[in-house]
Amino acid sequence: MNTILTASQTKVVEFPYAPNGTLKVVAGPGSGKTLTLLHKVHRLITSGQVKADEIVILSLTNKAVDSVIARLYGIFEDLNEEHSEDDLKDIVSRIGVHTIHGLANRVVSENEGLISVIEENGWRGLMKLVSDDFWKNKRSKAPNTREFKKLFEEYTHGGDNKSEVMSKVANIMRNCGVVTNDELIVRAAQYLQKDYQSALAPEDTRLTNDLKKKCKIVLIDEFQDLYPSLLPFLRELSEGKQLILFGDSNQSIYGFLGKNKEVMKGLEELQNGNNLKVMHLQDNFRCTPEITLAAGKVIRGNREIKNKSEEEINLKQPSGIEPIINEVSDPIDELEFLTDQICQLVCSSARLGDIAVLVRTNAQMEIIADHLKAYGIKSYKLTAQPDWLTDVRIQFLIDLLRAATLSYREELKLRNESTPQVEPWKTDFSIIVTLSALRGVGNQSIQTLYNDCRRLGLSLWNYISTVSKSSWPSAVTNKKRIEIYAKEMKDLAEDRRLITMEDPMSLLKEICNLAHRLGAQVVQPRSNNEADQFKEHLEEMLKVMKLCSQNKPDNISLGEWFLQTYFEQSMVRHHGPSGTKLGSNAVILSTIHSSKGLEFPIVFLMGGFNPFYSFNQIEENVLYVGMTRARNLLYLNNIRHPRISSNSTKRDIIGDEKFWKYYNADLNRRADVCSTLAWRNYGSMQRRYGLSLPCRRSYTTLCRKMLIKLLK
Repeated sequence: MNTILTASQTKVVEFPYAPNGTLKVVAGPGSGKTLTLLHKVHRLITSGQVKADEIVILSLTNKAVDSVIARLYGIFEDLNEEHSEDDLKDIVSRIGVHTIHGLANRVVSENEGLISVIEENGWRGLMKLVSDDFWKNKRSKAPNTREFKKLFEEYTHGGDNKSEVMSKVANIMRNCGVVTNDELIVRAAQYLQKDYQSALAPEDTRLTNDLKKKCKIVLIDEFQDLYPSLLPFLRELSEGKQLILFGDSNQSIYGFLGKNKEVMKGLEELQNGNNLKVMHLQDNFRCTPEITLAAGKVIRGNREIKNKSEEEINLKQPSGIEPIINEVSDPIDELEFLTDQICQLVCSSARLGDIAVLVRTNAQMEIIADHLKAYGIKSYKLTAQPDWLTDVRIQFLIDLLRAATLSYREELKLRNESTPQVEPWKTDFSIIVTLSALRGVGNQSIQTLYNDCRRLGLSLWNYISTVSKSSWPSAVTNKKRIEIYAKEMKDLAEDRRLITMEDPMSLLKEICNLAHRLGAQVVQPRSNNEADQFKEHLEEMLKVMKLCSQNKPDNISLGEWFLQTYFEQSMVRHHGPSGTKLGSNAVILSTIHSSKGLEFPIVFLMGGFNPFYSFNQIEENVLYVGMTRARNLLYLNNIRHPRISSNSTKRDIIGDEKFWKYYNADLNRRADVCSTLAWRNYGSMQRRYGLSLPCRRSYTTLCRKMLIKLLK
């Protein structure tokens, strides 16, 4: 790992600790931001200014947090002069590195007990409580989870406080420990307030107390990702401490969450505007000067760029190749150009794993993946989180495990057995979500059951498991299926199977068998392709369960530990060495948003069906982020930015031996570059696949027809 710093990096690292002050470090793409951040942490600790457990490092994304965690020990190891290996591990382990929401979750859970952040399945289940009349005169006549979520947010912000429906939904969520991301932040901020006095013992709120009284430095990475609703938590956390901010406003691409300028203004004025120091890192060790120049053109006025003499800025040597601009009217032609260029690049000396194709949407990514598959080109989809976590079938299985676990706890409470108790109606949310996913259990049945159990003062679980179905209101249909659901859950609670299972495979089998016995339609694949995908996602879920079994505390069941930690542990697997596929023998596909913080030797930016026709500040920032992911070679396909002109002359990259020598030297590779051999290999592929020939469209059509048959 590099331990030599530039002049600008050294100034940041040597800036001293000072409470009640703010240091803002504006760091452009490829400037060594993360390296500087890690050196800064090392200097603060080894110089004795602060202790390791007095530093908290935060970021909005798991990717940024995982990058810091993965490299932190390496920096301490490389710069170590006196500590043993065990000492270094101990020092690094005491540095708090979290996502903002992850830390907020820990604070709230410590003060309130286990909570759940609501996801898509949760909103879908809660919608079952809403009658058809509710949707009359609403913006969207067709009920959908996105609109329902917006209406709930408006209610919580005081937009419609008279809504009985939303009041009911809010009560269920409150009673069941279910929160939105925004509510999580607000609650965490409340517990960090100076005048908040907890009724719990100090040892039970150690994290909260340490954040309030022990922590001296709050370091936030990627400040441009912050949005206004995070401000209350960040303000309470940072008050009286030294706040260090690393980021680049030109890479602010989450404008749909709120204005980054608002939260930055609030943080910069935290100490009444005093003791604010702004420093810049403008070196670029990533992009070629040609790419850097082109990317700078899309940022109007080059916001937050400080003028420096060329002697102060470290840049790579020119490559001699400007970004390659391609504009076609047909998206299929754009895909054919992509295929042809990938073949040329690989024939030259590039590897498939060097190439990243960046797009605007996940749908566009799927189209490109199918097209490359038709040509036999392997690809890997890079996502912000694992695909299995967003699979509705997997979400249902997790909801089912949660419902079974909570109903077991409630059963024990009803019998007055000694056990960690659940609050009254704690099970309602999970029961509603899983019941509503069963075939034949409609909105009216859910609404009627819930209203009747509230009338009797019972939880929904207590109601369906103890009240005879003959006593249920006549409006409840498919009573037999609901009765089977209650019996299955009660059997699990009585024989304690889920609680005593410590084998991950046995636990997963039990959950899947339960879903099958209940006849849950949501987990039944509709095609062979869906079946294969579901199997793959189940395997990923099993791997995370195995990881949970390895680090589970002794006083908790595997099922409960999985429910508490599966998201964090799956993210570690996803971004860690075992989950990453970067550099493998496959083209990397990603949305621009998911690629943020990464770099690739070669980047194709694809306009396709979603070109950049209109450019506001956020759109320009998105384009800027995409362009600056490229290290050596950048393709702009159907981008059409008004300040980026088409190349006056075009030449095939395959024959440029000078560039390929530059390319391999930059990547520290030894490669014999021969344009004659490259052309020969490309000619062979061209004849086989009809690349750049009039017959190419017919070949693509044939491939697509064959692919559709295979996927059925």
